[in-house]
Amino acid sequence: MHEERLEQLGKHNPFVDVAAYLFLEDIGDKQGAAGMNNYLMSLANSLAKSMPKEEYSSWDDFLNSLQKGESIISAFETIKCPTDNCVVTQTCPFTSGWQEYTKRVGEFAGIHKEVAEFYNATIKPGAVDSQCIIHQTFRRAAAERIKVAGRRVRYAQIEAVTPNADNKRAPEEWLPILLEKAGITETELNMTMRNNDCVWILYPE
Repeated sequence: MHEERLEQLGKHNPFVDVAAYLFLEDIGDKQGAAGMNNYLMSLANSLAKSMPKEEYSSWDDFLNSLQKGESIISAFETIKCPTDNCVVTQTCPFTSGWQEYTKRVGEFAGIHKEVAEFYNATIKPGAVDSQCIIHQTFRRAAAERIKVAGRRVRYAQIEAVTPNADNKRAPEEWLPILLEKAGITETELNMTMRNNDCVWILYPE
């Protein structure tokens, strides 16, 4: 009986999802957007640092591991790679939590977007809300733990969209450079974002 309960807790748990968001909102209420941002980034960095470093002999080997979900950077999401450097997240891993929260509590508290605005202004533009800060910080920190043919992997964000269709695209002045690295056109980006949640790039240092 005890084992069955533990197995059930290991599955998707709406209570945990909602409690986690409410906990973050409490941090925001007490420490403001800056304090909440620091907490989210620290959490994501700690998670990445707890995972093993990776080394691959070639970019093809890395892409193979990446698309199978065997690399630390894709361990929490389902991705596909339309080019050697472009990565597409089909469904954001935070979607189920967002859905449970909005179903039981209602619209996201304003602090979730306020902290993203702080992150975009002080760290790097690319976040829609608090979830993006965790996810994008984790990717960046995880990429730093990966080497391909002796070269460190770098990460950059192109665009993200939330379940309620709020989106954040890289600044116009950055977009041509990022799209060139990704190996896609802006039209292809627009088409990709119709049915997917996030587009980002990975490239050797």
